[in-house]
Parts: sequence; C-alpha cells; structure tokens
Amino acid sequence: MSRKTDGLGKLERVARLKSDLEMRRFSAFRAHLIAARERVEHLGDELEAVYRSDSPFSVAEARLTNALAGEKSRALMRAEAELAQMMPGFEIARRGAVRAFGRAEVLRDLREESHDADSQARERRLAGDAVDLSRCSGSAAVTGGGDWPHLPGPDSPA
Repeated sequence: MSRKTDGLGKLERVARLKSDLEMRRFSAFRAHLIAARERVEHLGDELEAVYRSDSPFSVAEARLTNALAGEKSRALMRAEAELAQMMPGFEIARRGAVRAFGRAEVLRDLREESHDADSQARERRLAGDAVDLSRCSGSAAVTGGGDWPHLPGPDSPA
C-alpha cells in the first residue's frame, strides 16, 4: 500500500470514530424526542378522556372535571413547548450525524480507489518486469544476447 492509501485509511478510522460519536449523540437525542412525543400523546389522550363522559354529572363534578381538564391542558402545553424546544437541537444532531457518516463513507471510497490504483500499478510494474524466458536460449537471458536485441548485453553500449 502507498502512503496515500495508508493516510486515507487512518483518516477513515478517525472519521468512523467521529461518526460513531455523532450517531450516539443523535440516537440519545432521538430517544429523548420520542419520549417527549409519547408524553404529549399520553397527555392528549388523558385530556380527551376527561372530556369524554357519557353520564350526566352535577355542578361539583363539572367543576372538578374543569379543574382536571385545566391541569391536563397546562401539562400538555408544557410538554408541547418542551418538544418544540428540542426540535432545533435534534435537527442539528441529525445533520451532524449525516455529515460525519457521509465523510467516513467518502474516505472509505477514496481509500478503496487508492488501493485499487495501487494494485493496478503494482500489476503493471510486475507485468513490465516479467521476462519471457521461453523465447531465449541458455545464457542469452543473462547476458542480454541472443534474440533479444532490446536488452543490452555486457559488451554492448547502453
């Protein structure tokens, strides 16, 4: 492997570590966001349940229901406000995770391309260095004589 390929491999490993950290950060943010959404849904369901009463009730029960509905409404508004406050941070974490993951993928692709180019260059060098010994006789391959005029012999001027 060349220095370039080795360097790209090292950069890729660093990028993978950063990507993993960003993904964990995003995952934690996402878990908090899901929990907040579930709280909002739960409070909304509780508020609906307070108002969903089929039986007739007295004035005292109406006051109690109204107080309970007010409490549930305020809790729902607080939960919705918390959820709204989380959204910008969630989007920032999501974009950071996507960027870090993309960076690691690009470095992987570049490293693979560099590795392929190194392999092709190595194969070309080996193909150029290979000598077809079946075409020469005896010491001709060693001395450069015989039917290989393109190879200088020991007595010929280079």
